[in-house]
Amino acid sequence: MNYGRNLVLYRTFSYQDDKLPPTPDSFRSPGYPLFIAMIMKIGGKLNYLKLVLYSQVFLSTALVPLTFFTGTFFMSIPASMLAALLVAISPHLITTSACVLTETLFSFLLLSGICVFQLSLKYFSICLAGISAVLFGWAFLTNETVLFLPFILVSVILWFRYFSIAHVFGKRKIIFVIFFIAIYMTVPSGWWLRNYFNVPAGGPKGSDRAVVTMSHGAYPDFIYKDPHYWGIPYREDPQQPYFGSSIKNFSEVLWTRVKDEPLRYLVWYLIGKPYYFWNWNIIQGTGDIYINPIKSDLFIESMFAANIKKVMAFLHPLFLLLTLFSIPVIFFKKKMIRIFDRDDINVALIPMIACLYFTIIYSIFAPWPRYSIPLRPELYLCAIWTLSIIVKYLRKHKVRS
Repeated sequence: MNYGRNLVLYRTFSYQDDKLPPTPDSFRSPGYPLFIAMIMKIGGKLNYLKLVLYSQVFLSTALVPLTFFTGTFFMSIPASMLAALLVAISPHLITTSACVLTETLFSFLLLSGICVFQLSLKYFSICLAGISAVLFGWAFLTNETVLFLPFILVSVILWFRYFSIAHVFGKRKIIFVIFFIAIYMTVPSGWWLRNYFNVPAGGPKGSDRAVVTMSHGAYPDFIYKDPHYWGIPYREDPQQPYFGSSIKNFSEVLWTRVKDEPLRYLVWYLIGKPYYFWNWNIIQGTGDIYINPIKSDLFIESMFAANIKKVMAFLHPLFLLLTLFSIPVIFFKKKMIRIFDRDDINVALIPMIACLYFTIIYSIFAPWPRYSIPLRPELYLCAIWTLSIIVKYLRKHKVRS
């Protein structure tokens, strides 16, 4: 809120509210504050909060058709509709849209970027590639962990499928890739240049927040010693804030602890962190599916909504298993092509890359479950695609039998 207000009143990106004019900083990503500042300009300083929430409800609702449209690139209309339905009834996406947090905006921008990127590949459109690059750039401004995703998408797509057909090789392919990367990089580069020239030396920086987050995620099972501090182990640790004050200090403390318990930390980083990242229950919040305290609960007041929540909670592990299974299915599907129709060679590669990428990223940082909420559309797309492949295989096998 402070960032948005300072942008409107002083045209300065700063968290300060005790010093006028405020001093510029780069501790937080600018995307969501810009979103709030824009709504403040439209709705005024008194009514902006209600307009922010209504805008987020609109963006959250827009995820449903976006999910459907994205799904049609690699699976049938009914399967795409099922994935869109899961997004529409996802309790996490519903409740998060009522919070003044980045999750809803980031989810919309990320899925929009993925959808337009798939569309640009279908028609091999340089113009659509540019639009997709801008959307990924805005997603970066909202959550800077997205930084490397566009590079990975282009690299993997070039290697895997879309550029394997002879007629797309050559000059147009090179222009497509260069244009996409160049347009995308203008956004992060602009943000970095602003920070280099406008932020005073020694001021709060995003890199400081990154190291703090890495230290907060370095406690196996979110416990330091006392289980009563579960979820907030850094409050008990006497080596905080030294642990999270710099990369050098972080590496020094972590390495000392890894040497004492190597197996525990290996399991934590390889298994524990991904498990918690995709966990149903929010850790840093009020519990269950809620990040912030609520006055009323739709999923208690409505029996229909309560049943939907129970079903979605029950199916959540299945969706995770299906998405995990999509990785080998995608990379072995070409060898299984005889099982399918000859023109059925599209795969849920891009949503799967997004899920895998952010799982790895948050296995480096703190794997709070709320950070996986923006990835629910990609999760459901991968899960339903894998399910459709299994169903199709079983049908083919039954016919042959």
